[in-house]
Amino acid sequence: MDSRLSERQNDILARIGARGAQQIDRLAQDYGLTTQSIRRDINVLCALGLARRLHGGVDLPVLPQNTSISARAGLHEAAKRLIAARVAQDIPNGSTVFMGIGTTVRFTAEALRGHAGLTVVTNNVDVALILGEAEGMEMHLVGGVWRPNDRDLVGPEAIRYFERFHATHAVVGAGGLNPTSGALDFSYGEAQITNAILQNSRTRYLAADASKWRGTAAVRVAPFSAFTHFVTDMMPHEHDSEVSLAQSGVRVIVCGSPDGD
Repeated sequence: MDSRLSERQNDILARIGARGAQQIDRLAQDYGLTTQSIRRDINVLCALGLARRLHGGVDLPVLPQNTSISARAGLHEAAKRLIAARVAQDIPNGSTVFMGIGTTVRFTAEALRGHAGLTVVTNNVDVALILGEAEGMEMHLVGGVWRPNDRDLVGPEAIRYFERFHATHAVVGAGGLNPTSGALDFSYGEAQITNAILQNSRTRYLAADASKWRGTAAVRVAPFSAFTHFVTDMMPHEHDSEVSLAQSGVRVIVCGSPDGD
């Protein structure tokens, strides 16, 4: 939950991310408030760059490229933490874990702090900082090209380092989800890293909240069939997406939305 926002403003933001554009009149009816009160909430969201106004409504901002990881961390944080906790619950002590980039993976690292005997291999600097000093952890931070916007390392050297291991578990996020293409990301370099992680691990978790079905990422990473588990906060409303997931054979784990829907 974004601490800059009220509970209702966080709730409105979560609804937009999960369900798409929302009409002011409907929001006012659902919350039992005047449209003026809802407009004030929307003004706050828009001023922080978390939403954009539509005629009579509000939607997520248009993001032509990936935003910084610090900016992404506050978006849908409650849902991401639910997902992270559920993934961490499945990873036993003594596992070898690949961890990719993204804020949901970072929250998973926080949820893994109490685990014992983990070997963690990552290109995510925040993951390394979170788990590097945890007792009983063996931390491997790959080499490669530093990207300050994402706080990660990419490139051939990073791929080769992942290929030296075969992990029992892998946790990756996605910049977007698509019924036909599966997991998407914002750059070819990110996609290469994720594929190296998937090809060299046994149990493979895709951790992504429902807003990713509306993401703007355009680079194909892997179909849903490349993952053993897909952990999310709620299922998409589109029939094509549900059918695609069912046909892929991936095990879908729904944590429940942070607003209780």
